[in-house]
Amino acid sequence: MSRTSEVAAPATIDLLIATDGTRDADGAVRVGRALALRDDAVAELVSVVEPFPLHAGAEGVPLPDVHQLTTLMAESRAAALLEQRDRTHPGIHDWPFEIDVGPRAEMIAANAERKGASLILMGLGEHGVTARLAQRETALQVMRTASVPELALPRHAWGVPHSAVAAIDFTASSERAAAAALDLLSGEGTLFVAHVVPRTMIPHAEPSSWEDENTAGILKRLQAVVRRLDPPPGVRIEYALLHGDPAHELLAFAEEVEADLVAAGAHGRSALGRLLMGSVSTRLVRTAECWVLVAPADASATPV
Repeated sequence: MSRTSEVAAPATIDLLIATDGTRDADGAVRVGRALALRDDAVAELVSVVEPFPLHAGAEGVPLPDVHQLTTLMAESRAAALLEQRDRTHPGIHDWPFEIDVGPRAEMIAANAERKGASLILMGLGEHGVTARLAQRETALQVMRTASVPELALPRHAWGVPHSAVAAIDFTASSERAAAAALDLLSGEGTLFVAHVVPRTMIPHAEPSSWEDENTAGILKRLQAVVRRLDPPPGVRIEYALLHGDPAHELLAFAEEVEADLVAAGAHGRSALGRLLMGSVSTRLVRTAECWVLVAPADASATPV
């Protein structure tokens, strides 16, 4: 089922703004429309209603009409989206949106791919074990499914980004994340190119000399990444070599430099790293208060 308000959306879009109409998605709506306005891009509001779970009732008690329930849920969601319009963009009356019915994450990812979207925007949603147990981490589920980058935003987000931290682990997905972050800066601002080295001891090595040599080598590799990115003259490039837990260090550094977002690839740099530390992108989405941009992994890569 699909429902579109007054104006039909175009077949091809630039930005897919996925919203459930709640305040958790307000930041995604504000930023998505601001990006569309700045870049003269096409943005589409999409909301997915999951089917109401039906279980067999007592003998002789008829099950509710599925079509009627679906219609009521879609009408309720449409009302929530109009309320979101009044919260985030008061005074605007042109507010086209599409409501689909089905599994939320899969529908959002498929919608983006079908319409050729270059970016999915979503609310970060709730953090913590409760959200995971309730399967409410939609941003993470979409991240694991979508073939295009996803920008997850806190409810207070607004405007367009002016600075970004790109986490580079020298995988293809981390470079794609950096390229997506560069695109979001739209020709001006600051891109911090960061690499995190876990705190490990190297046996039979002089700590200071090893660290100096390793730092120089990493910097050369980061500079090679930047040359491939080919940033425009209006974007300033800064390099950062961090030590410690990747997700924690990236978020702490982003807060220190007051960056608008952290960008990362959707998988760690090695199977051992994923086993020991888990997916950096997953931990970023689960703990961040800033914007988080995640680029999809290679088709052949281990899932996040």
